[in-house]
Amino acid sequence: MCGKSFPEDTLTINPISFSTPSPEGWVAQYEVQVNFPEPENNWRKILMIQTLKCDSMTKADKYDCGEWDYIWDAMLFVPVGDTVEIFKLGSFVTPYGKRLKMGGKEGWQWVYDLTDYAPLLRGEKELHIGNNQELLDLKFHFIKGIPPRNSMSVKNLYPLGAYDGHYGYTYKYGEISENKVLKPRRVDLDPLASEFSIKSIISGHGHEGPNYCCEWVSKSHHYIINDAKEHTWNVWEDCGNNPIYPQGGTWPFDRAGWCPGTKVHEEIFELTHLVNPGQTIKFDYEIEKIEDSDEKDGIYRISHQLFSFGPPNFKRNLEILDIINPSSHDRFSRINPTLGDAKVLIRNIGTEQIRRIKFYYGLEFGKKTIHHWTGDLKFLDSTTIILPINDWTGLKKNQSFFVEAATINGRKDENEIDNKIISNVNIPPVFPTTFIIKLKTNNFGRAKQNAFSIHDYQKKVYYSESQFLDNTDYDVMIKLEDGLYQFVFNDFNEDGIDKLWWREKDSVGTAGTLGFYDLDQNLLKTFPSDFGQEILMDFIVGPIP
Repeated sequence: MCGKSFPEDTLTINPISFSTPSPEGWVAQYEVQVNFPEPENNWRKILMIQTLKCDSMTKADKYDCGEWDYIWDAMLFVPVGDTVEIFKLGSFVTPYGKRLKMGGKEGWQWVYDLTDYAPLLRGEKELHIGNNQELLDLKFHFIKGIPPRNSMSVKNLYPLGAYDGHYGYTYKYGEISENKVLKPRRVDLDPLASEFSIKSIISGHGHEGPNYCCEWVSKSHHYIINDAKEHTWNVWEDCGNNPIYPQGGTWPFDRAGWCPGTKVHEEIFELTHLVNPGQTIKFDYEIEKIEDSDEKDGIYRISHQLFSFGPPNFKRNLEILDIINPSSHDRFSRINPTLGDAKVLIRNIGTEQIRRIKFYYGLEFGKKTIHHWTGDLKFLDSTTIILPINDWTGLKKNQSFFVEAATINGRKDENEIDNKIISNVNIPPVFPTTFIIKLKTNNFGRAKQNAFSIHDYQKKVYYSESQFLDNTDYDVMIKLEDGLYQFVFNDFNEDGIDKLWWREKDSVGTAGTLGFYDLDQNLLKTFPSDFGQEILMDFIVGPIP
């Protein structure tokens, strides 16, 4: 999580650290025995914190981080009678390591919410995760308390597929499309459970057919319950604003369920309203039909899991999941630091529909603002709340931002432990009232893809430039009054202003450059040319508030 919750009773397990010897062999994983806690307590939340960092001691290649994007699964091996069943806890694709910094000594962090896997995370289990490309630190946080609903069981709806030495467990697109695998099946629902959900983890790979299936094409996926198509979604991710950049490779281009340096998308479908406890249902998973016969050898990595739960534990319960901004968290680095309106991610984890919330927020030790939110938030739904910021008076280094949900529907929350959260406030860069934006465009007709603007937090535009010429130097004089502003630089093809190194065998063309300079030509701020879709930078002119 980005924000830090207020102190709670947390048990932390750290089975892999940066000092743990990395696995030997290409795509080899860490294999560890983990002693998870026995179910003596309820866990309000179970988090898996994955931190990667580059290190010259890794043995995969000549780069401190692995040059290529490698996919891995967090695989839990659970004894079932005389056999072992594998459960996928999550899936991840490493970033392209060439030119990658990845957080320096601290590394880069990704968070997985594993609360619903509580029945499996007990006792001694074997875990496979990571690879030999980067150093890994892995922690499990077991946070005591009452969850939204108690997870009773986790079941694999289908096997994970055939194993190969490159992509792991996979299915061929053609066999899925033709219903040769992942066929309809009967599923017995637990008669003692009250609620049910299905979770999918799907990523597409391969370069088959005219559109390079299945990595580079969006396909629709379907859940069919008792012969009715009940849920449809596309396995597709927008990568142009990937927060971990610049990378090597084709990192800015959209893909089937993943981006280099991200978790694979997880789709959760609530099944409760369609079924009854103890019922035997007919379940089927289908995929959009093949458009070109050459696509058939493209592959998907697929996991479908059924979760059974007890009844909801709360009627009126709001959870503040994250502070998106202001924040110092890795995954929100594209839009931070900022002094614009705060953004907070919340979730309803009680059965009562939330229509009103009273928020207190502001600098942790400063004056607080009150905001009354109105909306319609159902059980387990989440949404992003905008909290207007009118005054940052007293801002200084090492400050924290505080948010509290004081009342829910005009009453106190039944479980207030997750109603407060704090985050770090970083101060945006400070520039003089007059400075110069220096832009050198790239070529091959790509300069026309660029545009930039400067506006204030009320969206009043002060400067706007576009229609640039190839391989041309531009000096734009900027004069602004004291205030808070935002600089936006777009590339509409989502490939930055770098060379064409990802489409050709060798780098070709001219790389662009972009920077802020004072009137004496001293560099104030520079930006990477390989930024993908957008540069977004807030800045201050004049004194810090």
